[in-house]
Amino acid sequence: MMNNHLIIAAVCLIGLVPARALEAQGEEPLVLENGRVGLCFDRNMGTLSAIENKLTGETYRVSGDEFAVEAVSFRFDLSEAELSSLKLGDGVLQVRYRADQMTVDVTYTLGGENHFAEKRISLTARRDCGLKKVVLSRPAFNVDDLNIVKYRYPKFERPPGMEPVCTFFGRTAKGGFFTGVEMPFDASSVTGNQVVLAYVPSLKVEAGEKLRCEPIYFGVYQRRSGEQEQEGLPLRSESDAMVAMTSAILGPPRHGLVPMACGWHSEMEHHTYTSKEAVDGDMRSLDFLAECGIDWLSDCHPWGGETEKMNTLVGDQQYAPGPLVTKSLEHAKKRNIKVVMWPTMNNTHPWWKQHGKPFRPDKPGWLMARDPQPGESPLLTRNKANCLANKPFLDWLTQINLQGLATGYYKAWCIDGSFFGDGGWYTSVVPVDCSSDEHDHLPGDSNYACQRALDQLIATVRGQYPNIYIIVCRPPMDLGVWSLRNVDACFTLLESGTDSPHIIGGDRIRKWSRVRVHHNFFPHYFDLPLAFPTRSGAQQRPSNWPNGNLEYIMLSALSCSPNQLYYMPTKTGLPDEDKAEIRKWLDWGRKNIAYLKVRKDLPDWPAAGKVDGSAHIVGDRGFVFLFNPNESSQEGRFTLTDESIGLKQKGTFEVSQDYPESDRSMKVRYGQTVRWEIPAESAAILKVQPVRGAHF
Repeated sequence: MMNNHLIIAAVCLIGLVPARALEAQGEEPLVLENGRVGLCFDRNMGTLSAIENKLTGETYRVSGDEFAVEAVSFRFDLSEAELSSLKLGDGVLQVRYRADQMTVDVTYTLGGENHFAEKRISLTARRDCGLKKVVLSRPAFNVDDLNIVKYRYPKFERPPGMEPVCTFFGRTAKGGFFTGVEMPFDASSVTGNQVVLAYVPSLKVEAGEKLRCEPIYFGVYQRRSGEQEQEGLPLRSESDAMVAMTSAILGPPRHGLVPMACGWHSEMEHHTYTSKEAVDGDMRSLDFLAECGIDWLSDCHPWGGETEKMNTLVGDQQYAPGPLVTKSLEHAKKRNIKVVMWPTMNNTHPWWKQHGKPFRPDKPGWLMARDPQPGESPLLTRNKANCLANKPFLDWLTQINLQGLATGYYKAWCIDGSFFGDGGWYTSVVPVDCSSDEHDHLPGDSNYACQRALDQLIATVRGQYPNIYIIVCRPPMDLGVWSLRNVDACFTLLESGTDSPHIIGGDRIRKWSRVRVHHNFFPHYFDLPLAFPTRSGAQQRPSNWPNGNLEYIMLSALSCSPNQLYYMPTKTGLPDEDKAEIRKWLDWGRKNIAYLKVRKDLPDWPAAGKVDGSAHIVGDRGFVFLFNPNESSQEGRFTLTDESIGLKQKGTFEVSQDYPESDRSMKVRYGQTVRWEIPAESAAILKVQPVRGAHF
């Protein structure tokens, strides 16, 4: 791996150099670079002056990489600040500015052979203030034939312009660059060739407090040959570049195969255990899951169903699950099923309106204060709730979560709900407003403060329990990829379950997973594909378990992610052969988990007349999944290249059919195309491995 080169004329390091001394040293730019991207900086201003795309050989000249800070009682920008120091280290440029109101620290980071760099600003106030808006940069790009596209996501039924996250793609004939703020609901915009990267903290900041602003990114990419633009969507080369970046920032998967049953949707108790018989019923559900090979369970009711306990928890009272809940948890441990602790954020049971209430009745000042707005979702005023952007409440909530985890019963942790206290739906994951003047935010806008508080809660759990498995539902699942820091999996978009038949269910699983990866830029191992119908036989309904093609939906889920979520008929039951089929494929996934942690999608999406699939290659070997949902046999195709399936090593390879069992195989050289007939309404797994001793 090439080391970053830090070029400053003939020297490699300037440490804490006064601005006047910098001016005397001439105009030679400062450069951070590696084999993929170079960033040039103005040595007199400490600002970005050019981005070199080494993948395409292009250079994008930049002006206007400047900050601006707006508070309730003052405003200043770069022109009113003095450059007081500049320091270059290994892959890092640090610049400090001093203004009358604040000290501004700016750090640019370029890691290893990354194709992107990050910029982060920190503000240290000289006096108490109300911070309203921060412009992190306003770069103008001087490039011939440049088209800057503003792409907002995730879309999922949102009106255009209301999507939480925004990335700007600067497109040229050869490739381009991408930039944005690493947060949802920022305040960025584009006019012509100038992008303004900004957000609205709406925070109270104390004198001497150092506020780390949200980072921004600058990355580069190269177009694939023959790429065609689609209105409102990123190019495949752009999504690949974004996913490579989010994978680097969020980190690799921490766990192996995680097949999890959702207790809420698996015919288990939703409310409070009121009898031994209710617990015994859920213990039998645990036995059922173990027989299917499923060894993770998201709790079937928040706070173990002990809503009244949570309603009355005050002062220094500790939280721990009661005896009936403990009995169920002990049985889960006996069956080697790892249970997810399911807390809530600001209402004890948002899905049980008659009983769920805000936490801490002794602290009315912790409540969210707001009036309904015209046209808003009625969910926003459905329940009373605490304001998460209130440090005393956040500290208390954090402590009771840690107390629950300290019991040792939980190997995983989840957060779910809404900043408004309802159960959460995409219509209620919108910018948050709280008019209280007693909380951490400025009155009227608590949006960023709530997001930051939730991020802090998740980070604290991760810090205390580094190996815990963390799932997020709402609001992060609707806020987008930048809400997944310190997380292992994100609840599915298709939360209503998959209907009959399994062929349709499998196609939906693969489609939604592709949306998350290629349109929302999730690393695939954050996805939590969901299989099977909800509450198959609960609430006096007959079982709606689909018959046939069970392997098709199982392979669909396994091909998408090392995490899966299953809605299981734990009380209605399943035929023994279906239990065995589920267990067989989960065992296959555990055996081959290293390959499921990587994924390269073939070009075609699930659709009529198509065979779609994904490749899972590690080094010089791996698997290719192929799916044919059509009523007639179809040919699947892929090429033995890095671009097509992620195969980086050259040579001659054997391609054989691992499932269904077959004697068919072929020897194929790197760069050649494989064509494989897939029978109607079926899936196949092909194995790719090198032929030893074979050469070009």
